Amino acid sequence: MIHRQVLMRFRAGSALMGALSLVGLLGCASPERTATNFCRQLALEMPGIAEQPATPKMIKSTVKHYKNLQKVAPLQVEADWDALTLLLEKASKIDASDPASVQEVVDLSYASEKSATAASTWVLATCGVDISTGLSVVQPPTTDVATTDVATSDVATTDATTTLP
Repeated sequence: MIHRQVLMRFRAGSALMGALSLVGLLGCASPERTATNFCRQLALEMPGIAEQPATPKMIKSTVKHYKNLQKVAPLQVEADWDALTLLLEKASKIDASDPASVQEVVDLSYASEKSATAASTWVLATCGVDISTGLSVVQPPTTDVATTDVATSDVATTDATTTLP
């Protein structure tokens, strides 16, 4: 009898733990694709993006930064960011001694030019960062701006018709 009660409680506890684990995994499975999350991730990735990659290791690192941003890119910029990331990926694997490999990257570069411009424009407008330089250009607009209403009776006015001696 006691064995059966222990077994029942163990099963109930196991089911509860399994359900909680599943909820936890699903919650972590996919980051929220919002402009706010993208801009936060951009702030983390920007030092690696702004640096001009000079070595194969740095190039791989830059591609990694773009892929990290790709995971949180919102719908408004997702396709453009995907094209930009693909271009960087292909460029990182280019074989400079193979004309076909070079031509593939050149063609992809031309094909993704509009996407690169659109992504750059969106990032500048949304996050206030010029991704080509890594510099903060403007403060991104916030929705948390508090406004203060001042009664007009509290505002000093001057009569424009008054003449000075």
